[in-house]
Amino acid sequence: MKPRPFNRGGNDKMTRAIWRLYFVMVLLLAVSSTCPAQTPQKIIDEYLHAEGGAKALAKMQSLTIAGSLREESTDTNGSYSLITKAPNKVYSEIVIEPQHTIAAYNGMSAWGQDSTGTPHTLTGAEAAEWEATARYLNGHLTSAKKDKLGARFGGVENVRGRQAYHLEFSLTHGVTREVFFDTQTHFIVREIVPAPVSTPSPASTKPNLQPSEAQPLDSAEEIDYFDYKPVNGILEPNRIELHRDGHVYQITVTRTEINAPVQDSIFDFPRAEDLPLPDVAKLLLDIDKNQKTVDEILKKYTCHLSEEEEKTDSNGQVTSRTVKEYDIFYVGEDEVRHLLAKDGKPLEGDEKKKEDDRFSKDFDEKKKKQAELENDPKKQAKQDQAEQAQISDFLRAERFTNPRRELFRGQEVIVFDFGPNPDYKPKNLAENIVQKLGGVLWVDEQARDVARLEARFNDNVKIGGGILGSLSKGSNLVFEQTMVNDEVWLPSYSEVHAAARVVFFKVKANEIDRYSDYKKFSSEVKLGVSTPVEENPKQ
Repeated sequence: MKPRPFNRGGNDKMTRAIWRLYFVMVLLLAVSSTCPAQTPQKIIDEYLHAEGGAKALAKMQSLTIAGSLREESTDTNGSYSLITKAPNKVYSEIVIEPQHTIAAYNGMSAWGQDSTGTPHTLTGAEAAEWEATARYLNGHLTSAKKDKLGARFGGVENVRGRQAYHLEFSLTHGVTREVFFDTQTHFIVREIVPAPVSTPSPASTKPNLQPSEAQPLDSAEEIDYFDYKPVNGILEPNRIELHRDGHVYQITVTRTEINAPVQDSIFDFPRAEDLPLPDVAKLLLDIDKNQKTVDEILKKYTCHLSEEEEKTDSNGQVTSRTVKEYDIFYVGEDEVRHLLAKDGKPLEGDEKKKEDDRFSKDFDEKKKKQAELENDPKKQAKQDQAEQAQISDFLRAERFTNPRRELFRGQEVIVFDFGPNPDYKPKNLAENIVQKLGGVLWVDEQARDVARLEARFNDNVKIGGGILGSLSKGSNLVFEQTMVNDEVWLPSYSEVHAAARVVFFKVKANEIDRYSDYKKFSSEVKLGVSTPVEENPKQ
């Protein structure tokens, strides 16, 4: 139908608007005819088929890529290595003498080495990034749904003159990866790894920085892949361009091996043979014994706590967020929390009175319980026995590897990895839960206390055979302490990301706790009667 000319009357604006809408509709139809509707799973399936098939990729237990490297801006040469081993190990290295830049994840902890040449254990967002990277690279997208890799279709984009489907994968809390698939070949042609974002703990928060502000740790990394060729029936790139930290590396792959033997030691933190290390099991037992001394010191302190909690749905979208502020008092090893404010608003009126009464009751009950415990040797012995059983469960169900010495917040510490002991069969629920944990522990050898703990569930945890509840694989936690008054390590930061099911209800929750403003007091604390008297505000 031939379009009519625009009217010259009052309908001109309406006519123009209609024609604009018409042209937009025609444009959309043209685009949709050239790029049919895609779903993330369909794009993944096409990729798996092009690569050699999902079954072949699922059988990959290891991948070794080695190549020569040239850095463009300085025109210097070096070498590149990427080694992966199922289910969750990765080693990445760039060598331009005399510098070796390394990042690795060994299934329990992540570590790196930069231009300083000193290896160090990665923490926080960087550690989470490499743990997620290890799972992603070893998974080859063969079980994206099972691995709960959230995928979002970002449209069709131009990558070096070719059309590519853009998917954004959510690998774990706060860790994403953008992947571009050629619309014709279905190969991956580009990956973008966003810069890890750090939520600072009090010990690392800079002046004038709000504790809730997330900070990028480094620039994003971009990887382009070219010239795919078959290796044992799997298509692998023969050339790679890597953009990292302001450098552009041109990599020519000289060797690609699939399922070749790879030693686990490749992924482990380098050992310094000349430095003696304590026995890990004995060190942990000493920490347990030292806890009573720590509890006595802890009774003399009060502090402030900021608790931030988010709940998300199955797609990772935040459904609720709350921030609570507390004053914290310690009775034995128990925290007694006094709520001061919610979402920036101080408690007032009846709400404040109700909370004050609850706190006083809770504080008195815990003081009474602690006094009874101290005056009853049998009860004390029973509790000591229970605590000893917990550490014994941990020692039996876990294996401890890769001990090393490092500096943490200026303190010399012993760092070691822990993971499930495959030779031990759990005898109770506690051991069954513990045996599914893996992670890394930082210990002050002199103070016999924990400076930092990172732990992750390597498998689902079922309670009552899964009928009563379960905790999902990948749920993780971080716990950190800081040295206060040069006398004791006290909690400074904790972060928990958990996906759980309780009976019929599924919950995804993220919680960050920040402890600050530690102060000593000498008076008995009784809400409304006395106020803690500060002895020494130094931290």
